[in-house]
Amino acid sequence: MNELKMRIRQIQDEISQLGSPEPVMPEMINATNAIRLNEYLTKTDEKKTALNAAYDDYTRQLEQIVSTLLSIQVDLKDIIKAEASIMAEQESQKSEKKTRVKKSTK
Repeated sequence: MNELKMRIRQIQDEISQLGSPEPVMPEMINATNAIRLNEYLTKTDEKKTALNAAYDDYTRQLEQIVSTLLSIQVDLKDIIKAEASIMAEQESQKSEKKTRVKKSTK
Protein backbone atom coordinates (compact mmCIF):
# COMPACT_ATOMS: atom_id res chain seq x y z
CA MET A 1 0.00 0.00 0.00
CA ASN A 2 2.74 2.45 0.92
CA GLU A 3 4.52 1.66 -2.32
CA LEU A 4 1.37 2.51 -4.27
CA LYS A 5 0.88 5.73 -2.33
CA MET A 6 4.46 6.75 -3.10
CA ARG A 7 3.97 5.86 -6.78
CA ILE A 8 0.81 7.97 -6.93
CA ARG A 9 2.55 10.94 -5.28
CA GLN A 10 5.53 10.62 -7.62
CA ILE A 11 3.32 10.63 -10.71
CA GLN A 12 1.35 13.60 -9.38
CA ASP A 13 4.63 15.45 -8.82
CA GLU A 14 5.78 14.62 -12.35
CA ILE A 15 2.52 15.99 -13.76
CA SER A 16 2.96 19.17 -11.70
CA GLN A 17 6.53 19.56 -12.94
CA LEU A 18 5.32 19.50 -16.53
CA GLY A 19 3.48 22.72 -15.76
CA SER A 20 1.32 24.39 -18.36
CA PRO A 21 1.83 24.10 -22.08
CA GLU A 22 4.24 26.63 -23.46
CA PRO A 23 2.56 29.73 -24.80
CA VAL A 24 2.07 30.08 -28.52
CA MET A 25 4.94 31.94 -30.12
CA PRO A 26 3.69 34.22 -32.87
CA GLU A 27 7.01 34.05 -34.68
CA MET A 28 6.52 30.30 -35.23
CA ILE A 29 4.13 28.89 -37.76
CA ASN A 30 0.92 27.30 -36.57
CA ALA A 31 2.13 23.79 -37.35
CA THR A 32 5.16 24.21 -35.07
CA ASN A 33 2.99 25.52 -32.25
CA ALA A 34 0.60 22.60 -32.76
CA ILE A 35 3.50 20.12 -32.62
CA ARG A 36 4.79 21.67 -29.38
CA LEU A 37 1.32 21.51 -27.85
CA ASN A 38 0.90 17.93 -29.04
CA GLU A 39 4.19 16.92 -27.40
CA TYR A 40 3.06 18.48 -24.13
CA LEU A 41 -0.34 16.78 -24.31
CA THR A 42 1.30 13.44 -25.09
CA LYS A 43 3.53 13.72 -22.00
CA THR A 44 0.67 14.71 -19.71
CA ASP A 45 -1.54 11.97 -21.16
CA GLU A 46 1.15 9.34 -20.45
CA LYS A 47 1.51 10.56 -16.87
CA LYS A 48 -2.24 10.67 -16.30
CA THR A 49 -2.60 7.16 -17.71
CA ALA A 50 0.08 5.96 -15.28
CA LEU A 51 -1.69 7.80 -12.46
CA ASN A 52 -5.01 6.14 -13.33
CA ALA A 53 -3.30 2.73 -13.34
CA ALA A 54 -1.77 3.42 -9.92
CA TYR A 55 -5.16 4.49 -8.53
CA ASP A 56 -6.68 1.33 -10.02
CA ASP A 57 -4.09 -0.85 -8.26
CA TYR A 58 -4.60 1.08 -5.03
CA THR A 59 -8.38 0.69 -5.25
CA ARG A 60 -8.07 -3.05 -5.87
CA GLN A 61 -5.88 -3.44 -2.79
CA LEU A 62 -8.29 -1.40 -0.67
CA GLU A 63 -11.20 -3.55 -1.86
CA GLN A 64 -9.26 -6.68 -0.97
CA ILE A 65 -8.51 -5.30 2.51
CA VAL A 66 -12.17 -4.40 3.07
CA SER A 67 -13.24 -7.86 1.90
CA THR A 68 -10.77 -9.48 4.29
CA LEU A 69 -11.96 -7.30 7.17
CA LEU A 70 -15.59 -8.19 6.49
CA SER A 71 -14.68 -11.87 6.40
CA ILE A 72 -12.86 -11.53 9.73
CA GLN A 73 -15.89 -9.73 11.17
CA VAL A 74 -18.18 -12.61 10.16
CA ASP A 75 -15.74 -15.13 11.66
CA LEU A 76 -15.58 -13.15 14.91
CA LYS A 77 -19.38 -13.02 15.14
CA ASP A 78 -19.52 -16.80 14.67
CA ILE A 79 -16.89 -17.29 17.38
CA ILE A 80 -18.78 -15.03 19.78
CA LYS A 81 -22.03 -16.92 19.11
CA ALA A 82 -20.28 -20.25 19.69
CA GLU A 83 -18.71 -19.01 22.93
CA ALA A 84 -22.05 -17.64 24.13
CA SER A 85 -23.69 -20.97 23.37
CA ILE A 86 -20.98 -22.86 25.27
CA MET A 87 -21.28 -20.51 28.24
CA ALA A 88 -25.07 -20.87 28.29
CA GLU A 89 -24.71 -24.65 28.14
CA GLN A 90 -22.23 -24.61 31.02
CA GLU A 91 -24.56 -22.41 33.07
CA SER A 92 -27.48 -24.75 32.48
CA GLN A 93 -25.34 -27.73 33.50
CA LYS A 94 -24.31 -25.95 36.71
CA SER A 95 -27.90 -25.11 37.57
CA GLU A 96 -28.94 -28.73 36.88
CA LYS A 97 -26.21 -29.96 39.25
CA LYS A 98 -27.37 -27.53 41.94
CA THR A 99 -30.94 -28.71 41.48
CA ARG A 100 -29.86 -32.36 41.77
CA VAL A 101 -27.81 -31.61 44.88
CA LYS A 102 -30.76 -29.83 46.51
CA LYS A 103 -33.13 -32.71 45.67
CA SER A 104 -30.73 -35.37 46.99
CA THR A 105 -30.20 -33.53 50.29
CA LYS A 106 -33.96 -33.36 50.97
